[in-house]
Amino acid sequence: MLKNYFKTAIRNLLRGKGSTLINISGLAMGITCSLVLFLLVRHLSSYDNFHSKRDRIYRVVSESDGNDGKQYTSGVPTVLPDAFRTDFPEVENIMFGEYRAPALITLPQPKGEPKKYEERSGVVIIEPGFFQIFDRPVLIGDAQKGLAEPNSAVISKRSALKYFGKEDAIGEVLKFENIEYKVAAVAEDYPSNTDFPFDVMLSYITVKKDREQSGWNSIWSDQQCYILLKEGETPSKIQSRLPAFAEKYIGKDDPDNTQFALEPLSDLHFDTRYETFSYNTVERGMLMAFGVIGFILIITACINFVNLATAEAIKRSKEVGIRKSLGSTKGQLIRQFLGETGLITLISLLIAIALSQLALTFLNPFLDLHLSLNFGSDLQLWGFIILVSAIVALMAGLYPAFVVSGFQPALALKNLISNKNSSGYNLRRGLVVAQFMISQFFIIGTIVVIDQMNYFQKKDLGFRKDAILMVPVPERVSVRAMEGVSKLRTLREEAAVMPGVQAVSLNSDPPSSGHVSGTNLKVEGGDENYATQVKQIDGNYASLFGLQFIAGKNLQDLDTATGFVVNEKLAHTVGFANAAEIEGKILKMRGKTLPVVGVVKDFHTVSLRSAIEPLVLMNQVSEYRYLALQVKAGAVQDVLAKLRPMWERSYPDYIFSYEFLDQKIEEFYEGERRISVLLSVFSSIAIFIGCLGLFGLVTFMANQKTKEIGVRKVMGASVESIVFMFSREFLKLISLGFLIAAPTAWWVMNMFLDEFAYKITIGPGIFLIGLVTTLVIAMATVGYRSFKAAVVNPVKSLRSE
Repeated sequence: MLKNYFKTAIRNLLRGKGSTLINISGLAMGITCSLVLFLLVRHLSSYDNFHSKRDRIYRVVSESDGNDGKQYTSGVPTVLPDAFRTDFPEVENIMFGEYRAPALITLPQPKGEPKKYEERSGVVIIEPGFFQIFDRPVLIGDAQKGLAEPNSAVISKRSALKYFGKEDAIGEVLKFENIEYKVAAVAEDYPSNTDFPFDVMLSYITVKKDREQSGWNSIWSDQQCYILLKEGETPSKIQSRLPAFAEKYIGKDDPDNTQFALEPLSDLHFDTRYETFSYNTVERGMLMAFGVIGFILIITACINFVNLATAEAIKRSKEVGIRKSLGSTKGQLIRQFLGETGLITLISLLIAIALSQLALTFLNPFLDLHLSLNFGSDLQLWGFIILVSAIVALMAGLYPAFVVSGFQPALALKNLISNKNSSGYNLRRGLVVAQFMISQFFIIGTIVVIDQMNYFQKKDLGFRKDAILMVPVPERVSVRAMEGVSKLRTLREEAAVMPGVQAVSLNSDPPSSGHVSGTNLKVEGGDENYATQVKQIDGNYASLFGLQFIAGKNLQDLDTATGFVVNEKLAHTVGFANAAEIEGKILKMRGKTLPVVGVVKDFHTVSLRSAIEPLVLMNQVSEYRYLALQVKAGAVQDVLAKLRPMWERSYPDYIFSYEFLDQKIEEFYEGERRISVLLSVFSSIAIFIGCLGLFGLVTFMANQKTKEIGVRKVMGASVESIVFMFSREFLKLISLGFLIAAPTAWWVMNMFLDEFAYKITIGPGIFLIGLVTTLVIAMATVGYRSFKAAVVNPVKSLRSE
């Protein structure tokens, strides 16, 4: 019996080659997308879930009052861990770590210059509790003991091979920030799905005394604290006492109203309010969206199958009638048709696996991932493939099987079952509507994301960003260290006279940066505290970046502050309706009481996700981190060639590097750029699958109406009228799909745009483009096939059966 079913299935699939090809193509594309998205979602949702104590691991985070609501940071004061150990006996272990990325590692050599490595993945200065809280296998040595001792290091296996050419690197020496560390242990390389990407771990006790000088009033997001609760303890027991803890150590009069909270490890990768050591978070809503997209694309492929299967059921009505007359039961017919669907699904699955492997070769470098199809040991992958195959086979095959097997033998044998009076006619119309609703939703979403990206690129940020090189200055100096100050100024002056250089500035940050320094200030005569960002600059900064003054004057080119320049937002925040009126007012900030000497127009200091914040510009040579150069067009390579040796003479122990400011700003929106590309791909696939089905349905209609077309042509009908006859029905269905897709897309994409303080408005033009795009593609598909049917010689049409 099974052999007979298989032979029959093969014959029927080969008989309808066109429909079979369309079904396999659509299902293969749908399964490919779902398979790739499954790998992506599984990877992103698996971050740090491999730790055996994960249910008891929490991060201590900080919250404070800002000018416009709560501010959140993953950092805590450096003195918090010891206080936590004393005040919370419910905690079994505590780990404090300071992450520095990028970082320069040097290897002292017996002879010659030291070897230098710039580690983009960074360095962590960490307490030994890391290896008691988190699961990180140690291959050689004692990591726990090593990190408990000064000047000790634990490195990964790949770092040991990279630095020393051997896995057993115990006793080898490396240097970071002029401090030597001896390797005490070698750990297994960190997995790709972790927010603790540590290759080089240095003992925190080496620098603890220096770090704790900042006390309770300094918080940096890359200085984080993790705790391990004792068995049976609950986080709520600690959380309820944290307000009293903050008051005890920070005081009641804290202007920031700093509070602490516990965040479970399971939320770490998905809470975008806080940074992680990997600088990589993703909202759970995004994972859900990817999952829904994968499911939707499979649905669209199944819709094709159902459409074509029910439409072609009329062709097989005589076959069903004969089989029933010869004694076949409905159950046997259902099994036969489900068998055909299963065979198509199997072929589609094999093609989808090959396409998925191909897709991963492009997706992995694009998303900086290492996804793979590991059929040898990945049971979850096998489970997903089996589940998807079963769902596709049932969804695509069950309804058509019931429709075809339900034909009455008498009507079937008399050929009285037609396309319109078959039970699948209205279903097919509904499925076409659903299919093009999905396609148009994707198109509108893609247009919105691309328009928002274009808005980012074109929006005036309030400063000059083109042709500006940002060169890191690796050493911090103090005013007392005149040699260091002189080195900085000499480098700036030598760079300023280089051919092709228009302006040079020393500063802590460019106008817009991912690094934000913040503090509080008071206006003299008032008691209210205001949060503000701070940038340290020299006298050339404003002219180099094209900042516009609306009142007062620029800062002098001094090493220490004698006055402040503020932006309009700060003036408005402290109570001046006319921003220029703040000139001459005295501000108290960071122990300094100085006048406002100038006011600049607002400019964007962070990405366009956030509104413009109050800002203070001031002189402070000890905080300069960059040398900024405005370079003439076409002179960049010549400038770099001359600047490199000049910089290396000043800083021979470091590696020269640079960034273009405009490219650095574009990195703010790397996530959105990737989303726009992925949406474009998914939109194209959804439209492709939809058009496959549309082509199949029009082909079927043309075959059904062969004689009707011949009669119409004999009676004088034009080719255009015949093409319109085919297109009219689909125009209605696509328009109905648009009426459903438009409000849905408007609602979803407005939620996406709400993440940005500065955004586009979704106007009618976007929806019109979406509708027109769908109509053009669909009508091109319908028109091509119907045109072929319309130009056939009517003599041939009338001779056909």
